[in-house]
Amino acid sequence: MTALFFFPGLLLGAWHFGSLHWLTGRLAGSGQVPWVRLLALQLLRFAVLGGACYGASRAGALALLALGLGVVAARPLVLHLTGARRPPAA
Repeated sequence: MTALFFFPGLLLGAWHFGSLHWLTGRLAGSGQVPWVRLLALQLLRFAVLGGACYGASRAGALALLALGLGVVAARPLVLHLTGARRPPAA
């Protein structure tokens, strides 16, 4: 049962971190920044992630853990696919 939450967690994490990559690119870019749309996207990102975590928590602690592991596992995949570089180790 809990494995069913890992794969949606991967998809959710890919969307969450992919939209973060897009959002930071828009904020760092030059020109007019559409602050209202970017703020709305940021709030949407947190609302979707929070709602998914709430839904998984209703199914139990293991389901929430599986969802969280899926989200965390998606981060390096998104970093690799977007070509984002990690900062140098201290």
